[in-house]
Amino acid sequence: MIEIPLKEGTIPHDVKSKFGPSIVILKPASKGHGMVAGRTVRALFDVCGVKDITCKCLGSTNPINVLYATTKALRKIKIRSDENET
Repeated sequence: MIEIPLKEGTIPHDVKSKFGPSIVILKPASKGHGMVAGRTVRALFDVCGVKDITCKCLGSTNPINVLYATTKALRKIKIRSDENET
């Protein structure tokens, strides 16, 4: 299990990750924007509780590779100690 630091229902900063031929770019979205993500990534974010995010998948869209790239990207997210987590 991994812990995802959220800030007002979204991620705190842009993050990019690659797994095999799949590349995933995650960007924070303003409150109320919703999820702009493909079928595979949307299911993962629904389970994680992310409400506002923009995601782009490049390269191969094989669902297994996309999920691995997304979890790898979520592990890269850091939050500054002076920011409040919500």
